[in-house]
Amino acid sequence: MLAVLMLAAMVAFAPDASAQTAAKVGIVNFDEIISRLPEFKQIESELQGLQQRYMDTLRALQNELQGMADAYQKQQALMSAETKATEEQKIMGYRDQLLKYQQERLGQGGTFAQAQAQMLQPVRDKVRGAIERVAKSEKLTLVLESSSTAYFDEKTEITFKVLDYLKRGTN
Repeated sequence: MLAVLMLAAMVAFAPDASAQTAAKVGIVNFDEIISRLPEFKQIESELQGLQQRYMDTLRALQNELQGMADAYQKQQALMSAETKATEEQKIMGYRDQLLKYQQERLGQGGTFAQAQAQMLQPVRDKVRGAIERVAKSEKLTLVLESSSTAYFDEKTEITFKVLDYLKRGTN
């Protein structure tokens, strides 16, 4: 009876075999992979064009605002208090429109940020799929992004394996 209890205790407290196997980790530089893809270069070009259009419009609005402010400065000595107040309101209203345009187009969550996220999502999905396939083929249990890792042994780096996988077109 004592032997059965001892055997049961040994089984119950024995280390789990799966807990003894160490996690096999890979490190990947996601941004490096994306930046080397041909489709990213096309997307980047389109985004630069969109951003440039928004910036050109913003500069035109700023120039218009500056012109309004300069005209006001030159003529304010000749204006009545009521006219000054009206002109100042116009200038402030235009400034508010300019700031609204800037926030809506170029601000966080603005039109540009939304376009950027939408255009890059298929590329990110493609890279994630490639990372997953390489991780499985290398029998990795965990893949970490290199930018969020304080230190890693370069032997765990799989960035170029993922790039090779993507270049072979086996996705």
